[in-house]
Amino acid sequence: MSQLIFAKDTSEAKRFSKAVAQGELKRIRQGVYTDAAWEDIPTLLNNKWYQIVQYLYPSAVVSHATAVSLLPENKVVYITAPVKIRKKIQISDLLTVEVLPGDVEHLKEPFQLHSFRSSPTRYLLENLQISHKDVAAPKSLGKNWAEQELCRLLERYGEKELNRIRDEARANCSVLKMEKEFHALERLIGAILSTQSITALSTERAIAVAQKEPFDPTRIEMFGNLAKYLRQCQFVSRPYQYSASSWRNLSFFESYFSNYIEGTEFEIEEAEQIVFEKHEISSRHQDSHDVLAVFDVVQDYTEMSTLPNNVEELLDLLMQRHSLIMEARPEKRPGQLKIKANKAGDTVFVSPEQIEGTFAQAFPFYQSLPEGLARAIFIQFLVTECHPFDDGNGRLARIMMNAELVNVEEVKIIVPTVHRDSYLNGLRGATRSNKFRTITKVFSDLHGYTHSIEWGDYSEARATLENHFAHKLPDQGVAVFNRQISKYRVELPTG
Repeated sequence: MSQLIFAKDTSEAKRFSKAVAQGELKRIRQGVYTDAAWEDIPTLLNNKWYQIVQYLYPSAVVSHATAVSLLPENKVVYITAPVKIRKKIQISDLLTVEVLPGDVEHLKEPFQLHSFRSSPTRYLLENLQISHKDVAAPKSLGKNWAEQELCRLLERYGEKELNRIRDEARANCSVLKMEKEFHALERLIGAILSTQSITALSTERAIAVAQKEPFDPTRIEMFGNLAKYLRQCQFVSRPYQYSASSWRNLSFFESYFSNYIEGTEFEIEEAEQIVFEKHEISSRHQDSHDVLAVFDVVQDYTEMSTLPNNVEELLDLLMQRHSLIMEARPEKRPGQLKIKANKAGDTVFVSPEQIEGTFAQAFPFYQSLPEGLARAIFIQFLVTECHPFDDGNGRLARIMMNAELVNVEEVKIIVPTVHRDSYLNGLRGATRSNKFRTITKVFSDLHGYTHSIEWGDYSEARATLENHFAHKLPDQGVAVFNRQISKYRVELPTG
């Protein structure tokens, strides 16, 4: 593996110079050599820059913006060293070391063997210093960054950590010669903890935290990207003409498949007994109630025509509908927002303290979208990604989605068992990669498929679904089912 090699004395320097002449080494700078190929040197310096810093200034502290990222920014790193004036050291044209005079004894922590960086308290102070913005890599990240970092530390470690940082900064600001930066940091911490005026804050996230409405900034960025993507889509209108029989039959399969996806598995005949005969399946009281409860909600036309006008109404609707569908599971706290973090696989959903703030920040994106399928897809993903309750979030998300369609007199969407993997893969792709085409395609295709079925006659509708293998597991019926939904594909933008 290629490495950086440093001359410790004159004799080593002479020996390395001979190796350079013989083509065995390359000289990067006085005293600094490498055995890497020329094309590999940029990557080597980017990854091992701290070794050069340690060679040039053994007692230096990696500081300011570099202490946060621990990587060069535009080929520049900042360090603090026991020098009298600021220096700039050029390592060929691949790395610049900005050497700042200052203390190297206080508020530091190791990040590599023999290499130290500023501790969080110190790099918060450093990054509040005035910095020239017209340079390739400013030394300080600025006040807005400091607000975001304080919010991150608060969410991860609690108020005690911010109080500790404030006390530590107060005790060390004089020796660091950063009294001015301490007073700025003290105001920010006080504002975020609501002990001082929030007028000191500039970023939406910090203001929301101070007002006790913290939100998940990563998710808000994701929701903004989804809304942007959906505004580019040209969806096909799929109108629905209401009749009592078709509405009942569609609602039955909506409930049946929605529960099956979540692991509440019944044969269709058993679900028919639960819904149409009000007959509970032996030894499965809660599962039976899940199917019936979802059916009772989705077959209520008035309920499914109700949409939120503001975030308060959205939260009320979510809690009311969750209370109805989870009534038989008191251990799942029906109608109450979660108080513990939840996850699915590697995905950790929005934390409990950020739920209300995240919905509040995302609601304007929802309102900016055209009514119908665009809003339906958005709110389904919003509820899924926030996962606001202990259980039942998937079923609730699909109820919220279909309410958007009912409100504009378009057909609801069923997500058959056979299409479960495509549906879940689409959600994962959106969550992990900010790629929204797959999940949008899933719902657009299923919208067309649901619209194609004659729901007025129950036996005919069931026979159609079974002929298309809609009720099969994905590995049993996906080929047959995909031939059907391919008829309803629409052109969607990439991304």
